[in-house]
Order: sequence, then C-alpha cells, then structure tokens
Amino acid sequence: MALVRRTTAVGRAQVPGTVSAPPAPIPHQPGAPTAPTGEMAAAVPSPPPRMWATMIGLGLAGVGAVGAWDINTLVGPTPFHVDNQMTVFVALLVFAGAVERLLEPFTRFLPGRKEQELYEKAVADMDNGVPGAMNAAAHYKAAVDSARGSRGILAWGIATFFATLLSAGAGFYLLRMLSADPGWHGIPAWLDALVTGLIVGSGTKPLHDLVTRAELGRS
Repeated sequence: MALVRRTTAVGRAQVPGTVSAPPAPIPHQPGAPTAPTGEMAAAVPSPPPRMWATMIGLGLAGVGAVGAWDINTLVGPTPFHVDNQMTVFVALLVFAGAVERLLEPFTRFLPGRKEQELYEKAVADMDNGVPGAMNAAAHYKAAVDSARGSRGILAWGIATFFATLLSAGAGFYLLRMLSADPGWHGIPAWLDALVTGLIVGSGTKPLHDLVTRAELGRS
C-alpha cells in the first residue's frame, strides 16, 4: 500500500504585540462538517511485480542451468575443493561480491528510474500546492514499489545466470565443497552449479549472515 501524507498548518493570524485568548470550544452540531485537522493523505494499493519481469528472471535462471549442463558435458571441469566449511562461506561471499560488481553496468537499464523521477516530481508539485498532486504522488509511489519488485527479480535472474555459468566453468560447486566425501556425486554437476548460482544470485547479505552465524557457532 503506497501512502502519501501531507501536513498543513491550520491556525489563526495574530497581530504582533497582542495576546489572544484561546477560543471557546464550540459544541459539535449533528450533521455539521468536521473541522480539518491539517493533515491530508492519499493511499493507492501497490501492485505486485510485473509478470514479464518474473518470467524473464526465472527464464534467465533456467538458461543458466542449461549453460551449466553444456559446460559440464563438453568440458567437465575439476571440482574445486577447500579445507573447511568456513572457507566455503568466505569463498561464496567473495564470489557473490564479484558477481555484484559484474552486474553494476547493467543496473541502469533495469526498471524503476522513470517511476522514481515521476514520483519525485509529484512530491515537488504537492509541496507547491498543485491541485491533484497528492493523488498523483500516491499513484507514482505505488508504481515505484512495483518497479522495485520487478527490478529485484530481474537483478536476481541476471545474477543467478552469471553465477551459474561461472560456477560450472570454474568447478565451484557448493554442495560438493560442503560434502565430507571429496568424490561425492549425489547430484549432477550442472544441478550443483545451479544451486550455487541461486545462492550467489541472492546477494552478499544472506551469505554474510551465514558467515556471521558460523563464526558465532564456533566461538
């Protein structure tokens, strides 16, 4: 729900040098209009992310899985091994940070910039007293919320796509690294790469939380 509020000062002008007594309360008459409180608001339901953004995000993740299958079929890279699980988490954190830096040039093309500009203009019009600006600001705020959701899904799909391909190409398989058996092949390598890509595509914050919890568990 996109809610926009505007508070306006409602009072009585006072001549300098004079002290005005507080007005006597006026009893409310049945059917009489309520006095304005000075605060106005407009609310518009925020729509969900666009369906096309959801389909593209899921499609990119699927294309990454197909690419990982092709890489493992044609190349078959050697799985990457580490000494302990803490090293796995740190490596994933670095991997996710590198993917985020790789995607920075593409973020400018993701949805949300136009909606944000329209919302900021409507807020400025609302401050300047333009009629209808408050309702326009509420509608644009709802559009910003929807665009933010679409932007997040697209960014996740792109990050998952690149992370899955990089995982398959480098043999950076999360489940195999976490397995106690170095020769574990419980699932196909391309599926392991997809799992790694899905986790890395979620961003560095979830991985940072995992590292923090693991460190607290060891202390």
